[in-house]
Amino acid sequence: MALEQNLILNLPFDEADGSNVAYDFAANRYDAEVTGCPFVVGRQGNCIRFPGEGYAEIPANVIPLSGNFTILAWVKANKYADGVTGKRIGLFCNTAQLEGSREIWIDVTPDSWGFLTIKKTGNTVTLYLDTQRVSSVTLPATLTGIALLQDVYGTEYGYADVDEVKVYNVALSDDDIAGSLNNVSQLEYYLSGVNFRDMGIRVESSTGVLDQPKLKTPSSIDWPDYHGKVVDLTNKRYEEREITLNCWLKASGKIDFVERVNRLYDLLRADGTARLMISIHPTKPLLYEVYASDGIAPSKRWHDDKMIGTFSLKLREPDPVKRVVRHQRINETSRELSIALKTEKVVSVYWGDGTVTEDVYGDYTGAKALKHTYAENGVYYVVVAGVIEEITDFSTNGIIVWNRL
Repeated sequence: MALEQNLILNLPFDEADGSNVAYDFAANRYDAEVTGCPFVVGRQGNCIRFPGEGYAEIPANVIPLSGNFTILAWVKANKYADGVTGKRIGLFCNTAQLEGSREIWIDVTPDSWGFLTIKKTGNTVTLYLDTQRVSSVTLPATLTGIALLQDVYGTEYGYADVDEVKVYNVALSDDDIAGSLNNVSQLEYYLSGVNFRDMGIRVESSTGVLDQPKLKTPSSIDWPDYHGKVVDLTNKRYEEREITLNCWLKASGKIDFVERVNRLYDLLRADGTARLMISIHPTKPLLYEVYASDGIAPSKRWHDDKMIGTFSLKLREPDPVKRVVRHQRINETSRELSIALKTEKVVSVYWGDGTVTEDVYGDYTGAKALKHTYAENGVYYVVVAGVIEEITDFSTNGIIVWNRL
């Protein structure tokens, strides 16, 4: 990671709501003066929210525009009232030369966090999203100004949450950028893409998440004139994974409690498996394709105002051994993920957008490789489940985040 003396601005935005200052934790203390912006729950701790009319101002000339630098930030574009605009972010670079400005636009998903990196090396400015390069521009003259803007035209200010802003006076390496991304993580539980917190559910504890599943009974021979047994311990196979999440649910009253419980039930009643995702790391979550075989019996006392119930959510993962691939769709050119493999055992591919390809068996290399097109921009985690240890010739244009989970 870059040396601490290269860090010239560090704004975690962890202040309590109502603060009129955002403290800079870098050595030079360029604290930001905050006007009209609340502090809300962010990607890590709190973050600052720009509601279309506020700003956070730091002293001028902090960023060395004429030299090399790197800007890192978590950004979540918030939904705009018209439901149409506010879905793009633009990087604008200005120079003193006539018609010398340059810009890069990216599509974003409102209400989803993205890790943005702006890196300037010489006269080249490069924009990254979640450590993946989006595009670069070459400046015709010295940089005089830089800005991140949205496609919202009713105000000069933005509609976004911003967290963990850092500026370095050097061009960071790709490893440094990835290291910064990995430093920010927050434990969250999701079921079929819905955050447990959005249903008012908190997970108090869990079992089975990282347990090795029970071994299936291996073939054996019990010779009467020998001690013990001869047990075949090659090619081990495992039972379903059993996961238990011990939860509590908070609601504002009886009706709210019933609605929140039913929302959870609806996710589990849908056809096929539900995806349990435990976000322990920004790019390497734990993933399980599960179903609920047992009932759910919340323990509660009825109240007209605040209600709290507790329950254990027992889940089973029928395919407990898997490989996980990460794919990010940034634009039309990155919409397709391909996976090539050979397998003599049937495997299933869960593409992360609610679709699944079952009964994958045989040679899927070369022109026969599995291909999947994503309709919406975003990050997708693909699960290849089955006897993955016997898969050969595996390749993908995605990123393998768990070779075996």
